Amino acid sequence: MTAQLAKVLERFLGLIFLPTLACEKSTGMNQFAYTKGRGARDALAYLVLSWLQAFREKSSVALYMSDVSGAFDRVSTKRLISKLRARGMPDDVLQVVESWLRRREAEVIVGGVASNRMTLENMVFQGTVWGPSLWNVFYADARQAIHKHAFEEIVFADDLNAWKRFEAHTPKQTMLEDMDSCQKELHAWGRANQDVFDCDKEHMLILSRQRPHGQSFKLLGVDFDCKLVMSDAVFDLTTKCKWKLKAILRTKKFNTSEGLINLYKAQILSYIEYRTAAVYHACSTSLAALESVQTKLLEAAGVTEVEALLNFRLAPLSARRDMALLGLIHRTVLGKGPVQFKRFFQIDEQAVHVDKRQHSLQLKKVELHWSDFALPGSRPAAYIQNSMFGLIQVYNTLPPEVVEASPSVSSFQSKLQEILMLRADATEPGWQYSFSPRGTRNFS
Repeated sequence: MTAQLAKVLERFLGLIFLPTLACEKSTGMNQFAYTKGRGARDALAYLVLSWLQAFREKSSVALYMSDVSGAFDRVSTKRLISKLRARGMPDDVLQVVESWLRRREAEVIVGGVASNRMTLENMVFQGTVWGPSLWNVFYADARQAIHKHAFEEIVFADDLNAWKRFEAHTPKQTMLEDMDSCQKELHAWGRANQDVFDCDKEHMLILSRQRPHGQSFKLLGVDFDCKLVMSDAVFDLTTKCKWKLKAILRTKKFNTSEGLINLYKAQILSYIEYRTAAVYHACSTSLAALESVQTKLLEAAGVTEVEALLNFRLAPLSARRDMALLGLIHRTVLGKGPVQFKRFFQIDEQAVHVDKRQHSLQLKKVELHWSDFALPGSRPAAYIQNSMFGLIQVYNTLPPEVVEASPSVSSFQSKLQEILMLRADATEPGWQYSFSPRGTRNFS
């Protein structure tokens, strides 16, 4: 009861200052955790778009992945209060926060037996309402160390990853030295703020289609390779999902078709869709293996793809990926969500609206050069055509009644699903790929 009462009081008092701490001025533009309208999926989409754009422009990407030891458990109270004061927090509120951060005594109780008392100090206490926002403020100026060497950053809580674009012909050693300098600058920030970085868990990688450097790496829970092919990531995802599906199908004799599908939605579908932005541009062969997971479920449930869509609102995975990322594009067009996406999806002010079948919110197309197809063994243009950049052309060809009449992402995606259901019900060939950049579309 004491813990619950404490959280209630934190939420009540937090109304005074937490909204201020959550703004970009306090947390930094590229902090995606504990901020309204952002999340890990947005961070993944932003990273993949940034890196694919670099590949499209014939650049390599130097990626430095830092690692903070302890994070929330190593926050200097003195430094944090100083930063809050610098951001204009009123003295009376500052006194409340400082009191909340004071040293505490704690013990662990297991089976009625208590451990020795321990001291908790110089930390933003995990599991509290204020902790995440206070951490974001404390960590916000770490980006200044990154910017000194012209690196861009993406931050998710304590997970700070910095990258920088280089011309394709830049020597590998030059990029590694630049990352080393960036690392030293960030570690210097850590020493000044009484924070510690774990060098053994940090990585320096070069993302490139032709000259990658480093092993596969995990970022925000997703496995990446340095060429961004993502076939291995899809394979691992497929394998894990097959094991999860096997467990679900063991309940078949106790379940209805609807029950099996609901279990799949709860246990597997969200796990797959979290990774949508990262694997979307993977080759069709790899993605087909992933789609076989849902096919196997429907076979066990005795339901066809069309019945799954019409009766259970379960679209094929390929269509769900398309509609999810088209929703991201539409959210950007509406001026909602992270502003970072505006650099990738821009309204084409020069577009001449002469075809009444086209909506008025046309986006600038991604132009490809013949040389994109000329590099042996890499086919970078296929990456772009099959990626979120390829969805720009799909978005431009959507009917006006879908785009212009959708003031929210949910209404937009509902209209897309209605189109998909109509085509599925009419058994149109290839209805599963109605919104895919990999095939032809006709919305007339």
